[in-house]
Amino acid sequence: MIPVTLPRFWLSLLLGILTLALTGCWPILTPNDATLTPGNWSVTATSSNPAIGTFHVGGNLAQSGSTLSGMMYIVGSLCFDDSRPISLTGTVNGQQVTFASTDINGQVFSVAAVATTNSVLDGTYTITGGCGSGDSGTAAASAVPSISGTWGGSLVGSGGSNVALNINLVQSAIASADGSFALTGDLGYAGSSCSDSGTITSAFIAGSYILLNADTVEADSSVGNVTYNNVLLDDSQNPMNMLGTYEVAFGLCANDMQALTLSKVVK
Repeated sequence: MIPVTLPRFWLSLLLGILTLALTGCWPILTPNDATLTPGNWSVTATSSNPAIGTFHVGGNLAQSGSTLSGMMYIVGSLCFDDSRPISLTGTVNGQQVTFASTDINGQVFSVAAVATTNSVLDGTYTITGGCGSGDSGTAAASAVPSISGTWGGSLVGSGGSNVALNINLVQSAIASADGSFALTGDLGYAGSSCSDSGTITSAFIAGSYILLNADTVEADSSVGNVTYNNVLLDDSQNPMNMLGTYEVAFGLCANDMQALTLSKVVK
């Protein structure tokens, strides 16, 4: 015989769950709430003040029920340190998406947007307090697909008049604690009198922003080092090119520095 107390137990449990939902103690995703694509996101923030222009925000964004959380970098802003990630929290209510940073040197970056798809947000941003207080403008955000693959371009003057450089990238599927996604891989040179090959020693992508450092094997078998800095993807939704600064820290072509565009090699 089933004890008469058993139905009461399940009834109490159900009432407890409903109470949590109604009091807001448990993030509940309603059927009409957007379910955002988890992972690497890029926000392009364009100020209404032409003197400020455009800056980029990017990194990991996660959703649990109606709650958002993430860690991102702000790059190209006059008021935020691009070497310091910021923590973000927010909510999803239907197609309305809002998130804001913690207080960074007295200032808060916030976004209010509409999810046009699960991987695209259109809205506005505001900075309150601190250096950027009062700044606002448009915010276009999207999930950034993995950039794993081969990217190629040409160097001029780095050991030759037309040196071909291919970088094979593998992007981690798991975000680091700072919200970035690690990149590993190797470099291949053709037509260079300086570098033969290279191995990435540290690299990451956060939104559309990339930093890369690699050790190279030089033509005389010595070790060199190159960086690819301040790199931005051309399109966060469908990146086909990246543009940044290539610099030889040491090696046979030491101190060479130039703008470098790499294009995705479609196989």
